[in-house]
Amino acid sequence: MQPVLLLFLLTVSASPEPPVALVSDIDASYEETPSEQVGGAQDAIESLKNDMLGLEHYLQDKKDYKEFCPHLEWAQPSLEEYKEDPRSYLPETCKKKE
Repeated sequence: MQPVLLLFLLTVSASPEPPVALVSDIDASYEETPSEQVGGAQDAIESLKNDMLGLEHYLQDKKDYKEFCPHLEWAQPSLEEYKEDPRSYLPETCKKKE
């Protein structure tokens, strides 16, 4: 055996650090069931979907207001309101001319 390798092995084996716990040593009293994992993922997906739709409506309302009805007085709701209920908040009198 080479001296460097032997020195390395002696150093590693003499280290004062506690040994790493094996997976079998870990208390597995609670594990999420697959249905709990899927439910959590579905909630996260729904939340992300609402956030994306809210942002889309927020930006589109901002653009449409400037383009089609800047003469109307309208205070755009916060982005959080759009995320909670993703829809257009423009007044009915402010619609795109098709």
